[in-house]
Amino acid sequence: TTPNSFLCFVADLVADLVVDSRHTTNALKHLHGHPGMSTFADLLGPDLSTKTGSKPTADALAGAEVVGLYFSAHWCGPCRQFTPELAAFYKKLVASGKKFEIVFVSSDRDESSFDSYYAEHPWLALPYAARDLKTALSKKFKVQGIPTFVLLDANAKTLTVDGRETIGEDPEGFPWAKKDLLELLGGADGALLASPTAVGDGDDVDVGSLWGKKKIGLYFSAHWCPPCKAFTPKLIECYKALKANGRDDFEFIYVSSDRSTGEFSEYFKDMPWLGIPNGDPRKAALSSHFKVQGIPTFVMIDEEGKTINDSARGSVMGDPTGAKFPWAKEAAADMEDGPEGLNETTSVVALLEGLGGAAQQVAVDALLGVATSVLAAGKAVGEEEAPFCFFYAKTAGGIAEQVRKLTSQPATNSAGTATLLLLDIPEEGAYYVSAATEVTAASVRQLLEDYAAQKLERKQLGQ
Repeated sequence: TTPNSFLCFVADLVADLVVDSRHTTNALKHLHGHPGMSTFADLLGPDLSTKTGSKPTADALAGAEVVGLYFSAHWCGPCRQFTPELAAFYKKLVASGKKFEIVFVSSDRDESSFDSYYAEHPWLALPYAARDLKTALSKKFKVQGIPTFVLLDANAKTLTVDGRETIGEDPEGFPWAKKDLLELLGGADGALLASPTAVGDGDDVDVGSLWGKKKIGLYFSAHWCPPCKAFTPKLIECYKALKANGRDDFEFIYVSSDRSTGEFSEYFKDMPWLGIPNGDPRKAALSSHFKVQGIPTFVMIDEEGKTINDSARGSVMGDPTGAKFPWAKEAAADMEDGPEGLNETTSVVALLEGLGGAAQQVAVDALLGVATSVLAAGKAVGEEEAPFCFFYAKTAGGIAEQVRKLTSQPATNSAGTATLLLLDIPEEGAYYVSAATEVTAASVRQLLEDYAAQKLERKQLGQ
């Protein structure tokens, strides 16, 4: 996310605002020792709507091997086009004996529109009145547009957030069991193209020559994408710096979203690494696995396929020589290194421009400590996604300046003070301001606890 794209996103959001002052606290429950979302009743509430009335969620979904969450609305043209296609697919699958169910999650603007639209659907629905749950689901699955179709397994764990593409490319693949990363790359024999400028002998290689031996950077990009074309030279510079320093424990792979073979060849020829060409089905599978929402995206994985950093672009931008390679993801990040996740995830932001260097580091360490414990607690109770992102800004200007403007904060803090915010962009552009002027472990945790208890005054970005 660039400063400009962040500003454009928020401007569009504010311009099309529909205010909903309520917010869910499910993502914060682990702070108080409650378990995370682990069953369909936890996720969807106690009851679902059926064609014959309300039914307990556990009963309505009993025995289902796969459950689809269909985020849609009557006012959405693409939704009205996709709904009959999905209905035909659903009926065919159920008629064949597959244990498949769908739950409609409505973005309709009123209950009468919901009723009218749901009459066309042959499946279950989240009750329209459960607006807080609808908001929670949109946030959990980072829904940024409709129609969106999310597939879950029998334990309410995510199979894919791109169910439309999954059922389109593999309609016979029920129950679409998750594959490990090596399989998604095509197995040990999966072919990888070497660009004309690739380091080495210039021959194509197979995945097995890297797997278990080298760290891998997956670069999702395309020739037609301006931000990609701006980032690619910086990634090339970093790659060459790492190789010049004698490192042979890594390789990068370009995962192409180019629209033609000609575009792919023109773009790929200057990349000194390996590639998966346009049109290769591995691209869609990898994008789904890593939940790629936009490009450029740069993902670092270790020798065994475990994710080191699923949003390493900002890390590369802030480390052009690769001194911090392989860019392990920190629990709290400098906003100027790239605020990945800010648009999609509730985020704590510490603005530290008014502090001296030593005081800034104390504040960063405090933020990092809380962030580490919160994220670890989420993982311990089975949260599939981090419930929060944590950011700090040490210098004025850039994204920090935009955040100050959008949250009506002064251009600078008085000397020796800091500003602590909680941005909830997925909740229709909400934000909250801590009364604290110091960033300590206690003040950060108090902000989170007050947010969970709905004690904070909700404010609107851009107003």
